Amino acid sequence: MHEHLGELSSGSVCVKYNAVGKDWIYTLKDDPDYNVNDSLHEQTFARHRGYATPYDLRDVTIYMGHAVDHTYEGEHWTWIRNPWERDISHYNYDWNNGRVNKTYFEWQMLMPPNWICEWLYTKYLGLTPTDDKIMYETIKASDLKIRSVDTLEEDYKHICSTLNLKPLDVKDNVQDNKIVSRDDFGVLDIEDHKIENMYDWMLYENIK
Repeated sequence: MHEHLGELSSGSVCVKYNAVGKDWIYTLKDDPDYNVNDSLHEQTFARHRGYATPYDLRDVTIYMGHAVDHTYEGEHWTWIRNPWERDISHYNYDWNNGRVNKTYFEWQMLMPPNWICEWLYTKYLGLTPTDDKIMYETIKASDLKIRSVDTLEEDYKHICSTLNLKPLDVKDNVQDNKIVSRDDFGVLDIEDHKIENMYDWMLYENIK
């Protein structure tokens, strides 16, 4: 949005993300049909995939997205959720997209423990999965600045201040159709989750 408003130069922002098993690049300057009222995830990205354009990334100063890894130059930030709430959100997302027809607990049994640590270790650092403790310690020792989504708005304002930008309203991508919510579970369920996902919780509770 800052590039669209002219606060950042054309081509300065790039989004790299994964969808349907592939990595995709999105830049505003390569999208003549950009509509500020469209959802990036639901409309803009999906419409732009496969767009025949020679991506010129020489002017990019800000990279963002799930497919950005440790090899990119500059300061790296990521925001993680409460691990319990992340798993519930993941389940709801899979259910709403027809990827699962199991109960939450059946689905959870099929998921690897310490999902956040494994994702950062494999996707961001590009390493082969190994012992959970090693993955956790390697992530903590990296240069990645890990923050909680609870501080996203505060961090966004800090980043805007650094870049001399005027902060805009931050809108969360909230799921409306929830099959399960945190209120459906008890204290013991959460405690079991903390035991089974100890390193994710350590990562979350020891934010840098």
